[in-house]
Amino acid sequence: MTDRPPGHWAMVADLDASSVVDFRYSPRRHRLAMVLVVLGAAALLAFYTMVFDEVWWQVLLRFGMIGAIVGLTTNWQLRRQPRLPLRLTDETLHLSGPNGTGLSIDWVNMASAQVRGRLDPRLVVRPLDPEQTRPPMRPGQWSTPGRGPYELVVRLTWMTPGPDALRRELARRLPTT
Repeated sequence: MTDRPPGHWAMVADLDASSVVDFRYSPRRHRLAMVLVVLGAAALLAFYTMVFDEVWWQVLLRFGMIGAIVGLTTNWQLRRQPRLPLRLTDETLHLSGPNGTGLSIDWVNMASAQVRGRLDPRLVVRPLDPEQTRPPMRPGQWSTPGRGPYELVVRLTWMTPGPDALRRELARRLPTT
């Protein structure tokens, strides 16, 4: 290799690389988010105890139950939704559904697929013909309340690589009309 100035790295393009891109859950990002939530909650607890001159454990008993109920309710609601991992190939989008079931939608059978949201990113997918998915979709099978019967919403929180990489891959793979 030739000599390069410090800080410059050689980039070698692998022409035989597969065009398969996997998006998966990142435990590291999840742990970091949970640490930030705990630190934020501790700061709020300290602020509340100082302002209202209460003992910290009484405040924790009062508001801890509310936090636990919100957390359990959110977890229960998310069980029916499709989830990570996602796999994008040249021909299809593969995603995991509830109970570990899988669904494959060909790119030519894709009515729309877009990433929505910044703080809580979600992939919203609608197939053109639900009967052409593998396995064929039933109405309301994976949809969430307030959505169409064949609209899939996949939460992308704590995904690696990030939502911007998914946006780029979708723009590259979706057929243009």
